[in-house]
Amino acid sequence: MVPQRATAAKISIEEIVKGTLITRQGDRVVGVETHLGQVSRVNVIATVVDRFEGRRDEGEEEKRYATITIDDGTDVIRVKMWGSDCERIEGIEVGDLVLVIGKIRRYQEETYINGEIVRKLDDPNWETVRILELVRSRAKPHPLKASEPKEEERQESGASPVAHQTELTPRGWQTAAATLEQQTEAAETLQVPAELRRKIIQTIEAHDEEGGAHFEQILKAAGNASEEEIEQVLIDLLSEGLIYEPEIHRYKRS
Repeated sequence: MVPQRATAAKISIEEIVKGTLITRQGDRVVGVETHLGQVSRVNVIATVVDRFEGRRDEGEEEKRYATITIDDGTDVIRVKMWGSDCERIEGIEVGDLVLVIGKIRRYQEETYINGEIVRKLDDPNWETVRILELVRSRAKPHPLKASEPKEEERQESGASPVAHQTELTPRGWQTAAATLEQQTEAAETLQVPAELRRKIIQTIEAHDEEGGAHFEQILKAAGNASEEEIEQVLIDLLSEGLIYEPEIHRYKRS
């Protein structure tokens, strides 16, 4: 049976940032305690408030890295990517509403998301859908009050018009939520052969005495497998606790 990656939980950024961190070998952060239980991967909808790309030296080569800072109204968090993963935020700009899926990680007292999927959402109603989903997940539904002023108040104050969002009925938002869920599942679904999983584990074990295998070493040993397939296997193994990252993009058996 092909292993599936851990489900990405829909939670607020506040819960990620302020929740109790879950650690394993070497105080490595692998998740956070939330009202849904222990969560290692998250599914967040938020607005991009900052974007950065750069390069840093790693031995004899420079490695590309990128971050976006996102805000969902409860708190802010950075989404980090390295190497070819930085392509995931191409076309993403400050002010965009995005769907982010990734693993919870921590480095130098900062909790962040290691981005696996970053998708721009063109319809602002997805933000309302997510708010309602989060409210429903706590089983304490309550009406959401409109925060924007009425048109006549806006004209009197001279305030700029805001983007229009359609009022969602209970049936409407549930249908919208189901649509978003289908799109998210489609983005996450990637079948990988069991032989690739075995080969990756063997490669990591072969470099155990060196402190673990670099991603580049795993990529070379995997033959014709795509980077996306390799990343999914690594995510599965990390979620299952079979391997860990002593440092970014280096993998070691637990």
